[in-house]
Amino acid sequence: MEHPPTIFLFLEGAIPVAFQTLAVSAAVVLLVSWWVGRRLGEEAVIPDGRLSVASFVELLFEGVAGLAQDLMGEKWVRFMPLVGTLGVFILVANLLGLVPGGGGATQFLETNLTWGILAVVVAEGACIREHGVVGWLKRFNPGPWWIAPLLFPIEMFSHLIRMGTLTIRLTANMFADHTLLAIFLSFPIIQLFVPWVVMGLGLFIAFIQAFIFTYLTMSYIGEALAEAH
Repeated sequence: MEHPPTIFLFLEGAIPVAFQTLAVSAAVVLLVSWWVGRRLGEEAVIPDGRLSVASFVELLFEGVAGLAQDLMGEKWVRFMPLVGTLGVFILVANLLGLVPGGGGATQFLETNLTWGILAVVVAEGACIREHGVVGWLKRFNPGPWWIAPLLFPIEMFSHLIRMGTLTIRLTANMFADHTLLAIFLSFPIIQLFVPWVVMGLGLFIAFIQAFIFTYLTMSYIGEALAEAH
């Protein structure tokens, strides 16, 4: 899978491009978090009368928090640092991928697989913490005990495959969008018109894919915390 041109190629021999894009995305997330946190601290009493980065991030987190309460129940606060960081990182990485030559981290399989593994491991760990090892194992056999040899491997596979579905969905969408944009930018005349449409679509996809990944992560954790039936 050949990635679109990126400004990080000049360090490729020493540092993998995937790691470089990951570090840049993480740095942007930390910078925005620091700046927004400082702004919210200064304006906690009197909010902005206009749309700003701070008010946008605050509105975004309020929406995610409301969704988290619905999906993860009363213990949603415990998982918000992970879910919030995950969602913001993916969104920032998706948006950086729209910058020509930026090479967003989410177009790399390695990055998305790491986040997918983390999301599933946290969900399974939450289930073990909430219900114990025995309760966790019982979730893989929702039927009678005598059908366990058939259901257990199927249920186990359905949980493990979540890592793959999270990874493939995000990678395929972002890689395709970034590659399409790079192709159109290579044509002298077309690059004056078509890329704006592609970038508008890419902006929409960047938000949607970040939301879907975050939503599914919260859904898996909420399912793990729920009582088994």
